[in-house]
Amino acid sequence: MPIPAAYTPEGSLRDSGAIFSVNRIRRPAGFAMEAPHYHPYYELFYLISGQCRVFIQHTLYYAQPGDVIFLPPNQLHKTSYVGSHDAERFTLTFLPAYTAAFDAMCPEMPVAELFVRHKITLLPERRTRAEQLLTHIWQNSTLPPDAYTAADTSAALSMLLVLLGRSPSPAEQAAPTDEGIQAAAQFIYDHHREQITLAQAASVAHISATYFSKKFRSVTGFGFKEYLTGVRLQDGAALLRTTNLSVTEIALACGFTDGNYFGDAFKKANGITPRQLRSAHQNTAQGGKI
Repeated sequence: MPIPAAYTPEGSLRDSGAIFSVNRIRRPAGFAMEAPHYHPYYELFYLISGQCRVFIQHTLYYAQPGDVIFLPPNQLHKTSYVGSHDAERFTLTFLPAYTAAFDAMCPEMPVAELFVRHKITLLPERRTRAEQLLTHIWQNSTLPPDAYTAADTSAALSMLLVLLGRSPSPAEQAAPTDEGIQAAAQFIYDHHREQITLAQAASVAHISATYFSKKFRSVTGFGFKEYLTGVRLQDGAALLRTTNLSVTEIALACGFTDGNYFGDAFKKANGITPRQLRSAHQNTAQGGKI
């Protein structure tokens, strides 16, 4: 089943139409994603070296070597790399359908439940095993496949998911200087359907609007308007998949004041129009191919 073009701004998934992909990626210090995005597949990454900051939905996570970040389908996120050294990570991406067999064997802890945690820090002994499994999966992807490659990769992924599922996930603590910004991000996320302003968000963080604008971008990687628009577009995509509301009705429901602006922003962010997304989703739900 190919992955739809929507929400896949880069990477082998979009290009190959595969339902599973693994990469080993090196990023220079200071690198940041060009734009926030979301996609219909799971993404899991393990940080081998360096440091990065990941903003997911409305929460900021700092990752160090040995940390695992879980990105569930259709959640807004943006990653930036901090510190003075390059960062390297393994990245696994796969559609929910890829783990159906795993979910059937682990009904009390399916993959969707595992990904709710967003971040875990592996203990040293678990880290070694996780790196072995990730390296094995990655090496499988670099060699010509044989009759056993798919089964081998699926088994290694299942062992990795079990390892991660059994790992504790201590509560994430925001840095004291970031707490006001996180509170403001939560406010924006919760009230995005309203006509909220920069001044209102700044008041939640208890700082001036001018300072808030700079601080919000430096902490989250988003500008205020960029984040607000991204959350509204994410909401709009969910409504396109789950309701029969018109595009204009969805635009207004999500906080946009103009249906045409919603359509233009949606296409710029996702590469397809709102109507094309709805059509693609209906096609998939009916068992067709995109």
